[in-house]
Amino acid sequence: MTQLFHHKIITLILIFAAMVSIFISHWAWAGTLTFSFNESVEMALKNNDQIRATKYDIDLSKAKLEQAHPKSIPVVKYEYRLAPVPQDIDNPADSFFGGDISVFNEVKVELGSALTTFGKIKTAQELAQLGINAAWFKRSKTTNEVIGKMYQVYEGIILARELLALAKQAQNALSDKIQDLEKEKIQDQIQILKLKVALFEIDRRVEEAQKKKLLAFEALKFQMGLVSDVNIDIKDKTLLPVNFQLKGVDYYLDKAHEYLPEFKLLATGLKAKEKQLALQKLDPAPNLGVGGFVDVGRAPAIRGAGDENNFTNPFNFTKAGLGFQLQGQFDYVKNRSQVKQAEADLLKTVYEKRAAVGGLELDIRKTYQDVVEAKRLMIKSEDEKKVARQLAFLTKSNADIGIGEKKDYYDTLQSYLVFQGRSFEAVYNYNIAVAMLKQKIGVFHDYQKRDSL
Repeated sequence: MTQLFHHKIITLILIFAAMVSIFISHWAWAGTLTFSFNESVEMALKNNDQIRATKYDIDLSKAKLEQAHPKSIPVVKYEYRLAPVPQDIDNPADSFFGGDISVFNEVKVELGSALTTFGKIKTAQELAQLGINAAWFKRSKTTNEVIGKMYQVYEGIILARELLALAKQAQNALSDKIQDLEKEKIQDQIQILKLKVALFEIDRRVEEAQKKKLLAFEALKFQMGLVSDVNIDIKDKTLLPVNFQLKGVDYYLDKAHEYLPEFKLLATGLKAKEKQLALQKLDPAPNLGVGGFVDVGRAPAIRGAGDENNFTNPFNFTKAGLGFQLQGQFDYVKNRSQVKQAEADLLKTVYEKRAAVGGLELDIRKTYQDVVEAKRLMIKSEDEKKVARQLAFLTKSNADIGIGEKKDYYDTLQSYLVFQGRSFEAVYNYNIAVAMLKQKIGVFHDYQKRDSL
């Protein structure tokens, strides 16, 4: 009884612990999950369907390599036959149609293994290995593209928050200005209405920005592989330019040839065409193999002159054999045509690779110039913002000491907010341009720190 009582107590404790664990998990999941960019990428690497799908491309290529690498495992063929046969093999027709029949069973097993294919298996293995390499490069390409999209969305959310904060300041400034104008004895109704229209326009843009921010969060959750009803937030709150030292364009071209999956895919594709040509040239070579067979047939109650001969008896026999086989086929016209097709396909791939490499390099040069231009505009917008801020400070100081009008301060404050918004957009454009350059050279996967971009 005591043991049974203890067993029940332990069972109840385990059930209670499981219920508490489920409740805590549900409560934590129902809250807001906060991610840094690095953490969101880690989540995407585990859950993003596009990235996960590339794993099966790799598995498929590995299976093809296994198929091309038999490892001397013999091929087994088996056969079983069942049929009615005449018992009297000296008078088979009369015996069969007269109902004097027996049941014939035959089992045949053949085994064969290749000793050498004179280079064909080895070439096929090398071709399959190139397929595995290409699958890995495609995975890297997909991963870089997904991370690039996530970075744009992540930075876009920060930009939206900064602009919404500016819009809130603009709303407050316009509201204060409208209140001051309405307190005057002689009211400028046209000016008041213009300000109210401007305030309505800001309200409308704020609503649009809020919707876009929500959509951006949905896009980020989609890339992370999270369900839509999960609430998430990002840890970074301030939009700052990334820490990036721009080097010469040739440096990035060299890096691209070293790391970019697209370049590696082009090189792998060309090697695959070369292997296909080599395999086609080896097609007339013979295959040397060793094999054996066992063939057993049994039918009871067989009569006749040949029933004592185990080899010639058609229904009761045991046969076996072992030997070597050298087999091949030489079709000059067919093989010559297929070799020419493979050569033409190889030359076509050479020129396509050359054109694709030129296009990729041109794209890198363009992206490099985008970074240069984005940096110039960012510096320019920062200078404009500083001047606007100084002007707003001076007009406010003048208004405070009574030598200036509040109207001038409100106007300069609005100008400052506009330039501040342009500055945020310039920083965003610069960060994205840098990220695109990193992606174009195949090193965007170095995402451990946001500033490392």
